[in-house]
Amino acid sequence: MIPEFNLRPIKKGDTYSFPLSFWEDECESTAKDVSTYTFKLMAKNSAGSTIFTWLNADFVQGATNERTVTLTSVTTATYTVGEFNYELQVTTPSGTYTWMQGFVQVLDQVTS
Repeated sequence: MIPEFNLRPIKKGDTYSFPLSFWEDECESTAKDVSTYTFKLMAKNSAGSTIFTWLNADFVQGATNERTVTLTSVTTATYTVGEFNYELQVTTPSGTYTWMQGFVQVLDQVTS
């Protein structure tokens, strides 16, 4: 079963950072080396239309078990407000797998 994890809401027009860490074990004592893996996250609305996509270049490598997506305020300003389904797919030497799925909200600005 694919773990469901709802992402922290994205505030339209704000800078957004989404750090990820990967571990070999549930105790998070052994880091999983993901330095050669390819990441892709896609969010879609209930009709199945793509709202936004984060490609591998958006997932910046930190330590060998870390990737972080940082979106500029200019990027998030282009996002459609709403709640969307997303999936995170990772391509490894042995194949392509969905590692996470869930919901992500894009919220409108109150101030301008």
